[in-house]
Amino acid sequence: MAIQKAESRNPWAWVPSLYFTEAIPYVMVMSVSVMMYKNLNVSNADIAFYTSLLYFPWFLKFLWGPFVDMFKTKRSWTVSMQLIVAVTLFGIAISLTTESYWSLTLIVFALMAFASATHDIAADGLYLLSLEEKQQSAFVGVRSTFYRIATIVGSGLLVVIAGALAPNLGFKVAWSIVFVIAGVLFILLFFYHKFILPYPVVDKGTFKGKLNGKQIGFMAGGFLIFAVVIYISFTMLTAILSLTGLISPWKTIATTILLVLLMVIVFRTYVASFVEKFEKSENKNALFLPFIEFLKAFVIFMKKKDIWTVLGFLLFYRFAEAQLVKLIQPFLLDTRDKGGLGLTTSEVGIVYGTVGIIALTLGGLIGGYAISKKGLKWWLWPMVIIMHTPDLAFVYLSLYQPTNFLLINAAVAFEQFGYGFGFTAYMMYMIMISQGEHKTAHFAICTGIMALGMMLPGMFSGALQEQIGYPNFFLWVIISTIPGFIVAALVKIDPEFGKKKTA
Repeated sequence: MAIQKAESRNPWAWVPSLYFTEAIPYVMVMSVSVMMYKNLNVSNADIAFYTSLLYFPWFLKFLWGPFVDMFKTKRSWTVSMQLIVAVTLFGIAISLTTESYWSLTLIVFALMAFASATHDIAADGLYLLSLEEKQQSAFVGVRSTFYRIATIVGSGLLVVIAGALAPNLGFKVAWSIVFVIAGVLFILLFFYHKFILPYPVVDKGTFKGKLNGKQIGFMAGGFLIFAVVIYISFTMLTAILSLTGLISPWKTIATTILLVLLMVIVFRTYVASFVEKFEKSENKNALFLPFIEFLKAFVIFMKKKDIWTVLGFLLFYRFAEAQLVKLIQPFLLDTRDKGGLGLTTSEVGIVYGTVGIIALTLGGLIGGYAISKKGLKWWLWPMVIIMHTPDLAFVYLSLYQPTNFLLINAAVAFEQFGYGFGFTAYMMYMIMISQGEHKTAHFAICTGIMALGMMLPGMFSGALQEQIGYPNFFLWVIISTIPGFIVAALVKIDPEFGKKKTA
């Protein structure tokens, strides 16, 4: 497929807004939803379980990524998903005015998550196809900056607005207005990208004009069925266990290991055998080629050397943070008699959604610079320590419940900076193990496993906190850092990987 570089527009005209629109729906689903539900008196157990479950589209996006590549252009997918996100933002606002707001908003958030994950696939493809390699490198900082700006707008500014409106209007109306504001913003961005300054057209899809409606439907159905099978595999057991009461983190670990074990065995044996037989067949059906290429990439990934160590690192490096992140906002909001800090919604928007995000960004920037100097292997252990040690800040906050607003800001910023710094090692490790054949597909698989590693522990963190209280929960988070140290000790890293000369 020829890449039409000549059609590329000035990157400054579309790269900043592209990554701004990529971040907003993710923040609304993963962070703002937690604040909204907490304001509406939903329990921590339900908030953590259901908002963590919304990670699923990001976990599964590598399954329908090939379908996005096959049909239409990256521009058409990107703009279409922006329109759907805008509609879902208005949908949340409308759902909040009903008696069934809990179930309706969850459904709409799920649709928003699907559209957002699909937008991620198309937007990243648009970026890679539209820019020369030197431009891609030059604009890495630009895209990251505008992604973080959008994060601050979503989890900071919009939360502050909701908190300011709530005393006079109530939280339902306040949050409805906030989602209308976000929806109007997205509609304006949609019109900008669709009519005023369209994105570059750089591809036409692998099967443009080659398949009829029946064939397209067959392929779409195949990818959908595959996604549903994976979904059932990773949620059915945990859903059944949840009916029995509290799911301990140890059961979560056991469930994760069991399901990943089964998945790897299936792909290393049965699926690998199927792919091999198809490639040796003399009568190959062209309709199945995309499935085979997709399965082949998965099989090659699952047959990587030290695959169990790789999977362990991807799943458990952030085991503690996956639990902590779902309870930070509820902890800051909960009244002091419930063990929280009793901050207002607007104050949480400042502490976590603004100061925290800035600290997180600085940590990531400094972490990237550090690795470029001495490599990932040299920095791995310092980053593991610096990432997990600041979790002690929440142990202090929960035990002493300070009232000094600056102190609370400093404690949250300390933890978020450490997380941002340590997370750089995780991202570089994913890049390292994705090298070689099918590196794009393998990185997508890594990001899917990364989402799974955040989703499963987060699902049960709220129930655990309600059972043992905030102080004991944050002490448990400290204990939960142990798997992160274990998997860091097991991985093998090239001493030269990550240094600037080989980056």
